[in-house]
Amino acid sequence: FLAHEVFINKRTPHVLKVENGIPNPDDALRIFCEVIGVTLFREPANIPTINEESPLYLDFPGISLSHRDDWMQTKETLDLLNVGTRVLVVNGAYDRGVIDQAISLSRLLGATHLALTHYDELSNSTKLWPTVLRSGLTPLCICYGQNVTGDFSVNVLNQLIARTFPEQLYARGIMRSTA
Repeated sequence: FLAHEVFINKRTPHVLKVENGIPNPDDALRIFCEVIGVTLFREPANIPTINEESPLYLDFPGISLSHRDDWMQTKETLDLLNVGTRVLVVNGAYDRGVIDQAISLSRLLGATHLALTHYDELSNSTKLWPTVLRSGLTPLCICYGQNVTGDFSVNVLNQLIARTFPEQLYARGIMRSTA
């Protein structure tokens, strides 16, 4: 998303690295931000004015499914920062039960959107249909491949259709008329 904001949308985003009581190393993100010209902040007080041309992205450490308090603390941090859009990032290759548990816990922090990663590693993408359709979260994107600057699609349903049904069905328009 950062590379997309910079190179495609021609915006200047900012990134806030949040520890929230859990170590959150920043080496890879710091280097990536430097390469694409994005400023990485460690303290919310240092962030310049946020607007349409300069959106703010927050990077939190992963939250354990067994630490409910960490989910609540994350919500408190997001509330203090007045963050309205809250994206749950889930590895789509995880077991369906793990994904469902993460989505259930994401309600504790007020998640609004869902980003699915590791789509290219799935042998059977049909397990994601219930997740996308019943999670209550707006599908934001689906990520695949190893290219950090662009292997993602905001057309989540199109990606699922393409991997679920034979190309002949949707290429002829059969799936288009029912989708």
